[in-house]
Amino acid sequence: MKKILLTLITLTLTAASCLAQNEAGTWTLTPKAGLNFARLTDPDIYIEMGDEKVEYTYKPALTAGIEAEYQLNSRVGLAAELLYSNQGCIVKDNSAFRNGKNTLHYLNLPLTAKFYFAPNLAFRVGLQPGFALGRHIEEDENDGNGQWTHHSSSDTWFRRFDLSLPLGLSYNIGAFEVDARYNLGLNNITDVDAVKIHNRVLQITIGYRFAMN
Repeated sequence: MKKILLTLITLTLTAASCLAQNEAGTWTLTPKAGLNFARLTDPDIYIEMGDEKVEYTYKPALTAGIEAEYQLNSRVGLAAELLYSNQGCIVKDNSAFRNGKNTLHYLNLPLTAKFYFAPNLAFRVGLQPGFALGRHIEEDENDGNGQWTHHSSSDTWFRRFDLSLPLGLSYNIGAFEVDARYNLGLNNITDVDAVKIHNRVLQITIGYRFAMN
């Protein structure tokens, strides 16, 4: 976390003395699509009658949406996005559960500032409120006698609201924009007070920019 904050401060200061190629006062609209590598932070949950901990890992999934950017001046752009984002995680197999997956379908609304510190290259940071459109859990459960039963449910312990901190880089190649960011979940997304779980998402998209002026 300290390294991320130091990088943020360094790039923000660097951006103050650098130029972007877009003209001040211009708008662009960018439809985009790409991949998420999403996970949830490990819950502090242990298998009953043992010291085996429940662990989560990354789940690949899709994201797509549209971005509007206003070039505030030669150095800074302001962007607002509307993104569908498939998030969640894969649950590592353990003695009680296997083939587990948590799927969270979000409508995310990233609001970011883009600091251009090199031609066509911008560092971006902001806030991202997200609203769960769907929440789903599925897994195979061990009954204790070696028999596995499949369970699937949309009645989950996950909350509908998420707030994340997006940090990333955008690079323009002609009319195309490649964006890579890390969304750091800030709030606990569970309804269980004793359990703290946050979203963690590496997101890579490619979009096509349309001038709106």
